[in-house]
Amino acid sequence: MIRRAKLYARVSHNGIYSRVAVPFDRNGRPLEVKPRSGHVTTYQVRIAGKFIDAGSSFTMAVTRLLQEQARVGDGVPRNEAANITTWKADAVTPGRIRLVDAVTEFVNELKTLDRKKYSVAMYENALRDFQKSCRKEFIDQIERKDILAFLQWMRENQQVRVAGSENRTYKNKLGYLGTFLARHGVELRKKGNGQGANDPGLLYRSDLPKVIKKKPKKYDQNTINVLLKKADRDGRDYLEFLLWSGFRDEEVQYLQFSDFNFRANTVMVQAKPQFGWKPKDYEEREITLPTPVVKRLKDRIARARQYSDGIRKAKENDLVFPNSDGRPDSHLIYRLHSVAKKAKLNLVGKRAGHMFRKTAGSRVAKRDGLPAAMEFLGHSDIKTTALYLAAFISSQTENRQSAHSFPTHRTS
Repeated sequence: MIRRAKLYARVSHNGIYSRVAVPFDRNGRPLEVKPRSGHVTTYQVRIAGKFIDAGSSFTMAVTRLLQEQARVGDGVPRNEAANITTWKADAVTPGRIRLVDAVTEFVNELKTLDRKKYSVAMYENALRDFQKSCRKEFIDQIERKDILAFLQWMRENQQVRVAGSENRTYKNKLGYLGTFLARHGVELRKKGNGQGANDPGLLYRSDLPKVIKKKPKKYDQNTINVLLKKADRDGRDYLEFLLWSGFRDEEVQYLQFSDFNFRANTVMVQAKPQFGWKPKDYEEREITLPTPVVKRLKDRIARARQYSDGIRKAKENDLVFPNSDGRPDSHLIYRLHSVAKKAKLNLVGKRAGHMFRKTAGSRVAKRDGLPAAMEFLGHSDIKTTALYLAAFISSQTENRQSAHSFPTHRTS
């Protein structure tokens, strides 16, 4: 019985063709093949010793792989597995839309509409995971039990970086799936918990994963001092900037020296078309930084580091915190994790950097009020900003209660 389908890239170099197996990351997601020499001409799915052409698009190839994995997943005889017909989009039953085709079209549409890379990746990952759990070929075949099976599949297979946040991950993926299904007239969520023709959704409200509302957190000054003490010079540049700018992780990734006005002590969050990056909610903003922080970042220019064209001092348009190749560092948060490990602090996930942002927002809210903090953090809704202030109010209240509960007395 054949139970496996594998994906290969066909690579051309100097007129010679070879096949390279598509690698997978530790979460089981396929990684696009980028050969050091030559180029990928097409992708192929291998089943029972035969190769099926899956086209030159990596996304299309992955969806074809998922389709074939679903076909042979329960085991089929070798002669049946090898009985492969050519895959054509126009071979679909008239009036019906195949799931694998709909996913490919939806993801390509997001890219055409110039959605942010991170957003496209979130949709693509969620829909790819759904295809792993769903055995239905057509969109109109999807029913309640397929969504429940997806929930169970996530519980058994989904790796969650931060313990306790599993339900948030599951709910987010259901949200991405729901947006996709709605494009094809399939409602994922019911408005209530009752069955009725006017409420055709597949999931009751009580079916949705319950997300624990965690108390907003910020770093206390002692924690910050320990982190700054353990950081080396480069690490301290990064932590000081996080602490006083309130920048999001991606905003720091694409930060350039040209974003600074060193004379005015300001830094801009602005679009970077050369990297295909735009600020969240498409809103640019300007932040005023303390003079010592600005001086630290200005001094950073004079220190040589690796860029794509070699080791040298920074130029105006260079990234402030590049990776080892001089490009945007998508794992920038690992720098904070590394310092925390030296300080013997347990900080994991992007949430660790987000708490720096909350601390910065709380500071501004305390000094200048909530509207100023909203502008500082780049929020479009003051209710979101209030969450950042909540940690400060909570700590203030606890301190006052502690003072009243344990009064101090002078002794003569």
